[in-house]
Amino acid sequence: MKKTILDEAGQIIASRRNRALKTAMDNKEKALAFPDFKALYSKYMELVINEAKNGITSSQESTKLQEELDDFLKKHNIGSINPTFSCKKCEDTGFVDGKRCTCLTNVLNEILKKESGFGEFENFEQSSTTIFHDNGYMGKLYDKMKKWCHSDFKKNVIFISGDTGVGKTYLTKCMASELITLDYLVFLTSSFKLHQDFVKSYSCRDFEEKNAILDKYFNAEILFIDDLGSELRVPNVTNGYLYQIINERKAMKKPTIITSNLDVYEIKDYYDERISSRIIDRESSICLQIKGEDLRLKK
Repeated sequence: MKKTILDEAGQIIASRRNRALKTAMDNKEKALAFPDFKALYSKYMELVINEAKNGITSSQESTKLQEELDDFLKKHNIGSINPTFSCKKCEDTGFVDGKRCTCLTNVLNEILKKESGFGEFENFEQSSTTIFHDNGYMGKLYDKMKKWCHSDFKKNVIFISGDTGVGKTYLTKCMASELITLDYLVFLTSSFKLHQDFVKSYSCRDFEEKNAILDKYFNAEILFIDDLGSELRVPNVTNGYLYQIINERKAMKKPTIITSNLDVYEIKDYYDERISSRIIDRESSICLQIKGEDLRLKK
């Protein structure tokens, strides 16, 4: 994942925390302007410190004083003097026990969704397969893909082929939404954008920058590539880079979902046997084909 995305997400989480801390500090300053509150607060803090020294978490006396402080704040229409964090689990730090918190994952996914250019995602709960000609088959296919989202990803390449407008991208948007609810980071890209980065990386002379261009594809927890085979291939670039990404992700057991107008046989002819063998692998791949008319025209 690009460092800038991590930085951007970190800044959003940090701003939430800073806002909560500042609000609490402002409220405390307002409250301490009242002599009665200041005296009560000093008594409360002295008691809490003594209790902590003696290993006491909370006593009836400190609880009673806390209630009196809260009543005072309510009476004078002053907010809490304790920070009210957006995320109670991590207190707006982004991490819990050294692991990424759900709130940080959500922010990262929002940034990745915006960067992908795929607009709003769909979801399995609100989707309907009745529009499809063979809605029985599509219903089973949707169920299979939803179950895969909850699996251990031993099948780490999903290849979905079909003609234009049969619902491939819609299905992957449902899958992406489902995976996001399970706290995975998903990155969607089109074959066109992917290939643009291939060319950019190939042309780059700076070694670190060259690698950084493609890092998001290697490092994405779950990568979606839409419409593979629609790009204009460049000799010595397209096949080499595509193989590297798919092969490396398979080695790291990172799921890759690919849609294409090409079927499993055409993939081999369009690219080469190395790429075909990595995409269409019986042990670690699921290959699906969606048939039917262009749903966009049907609508």
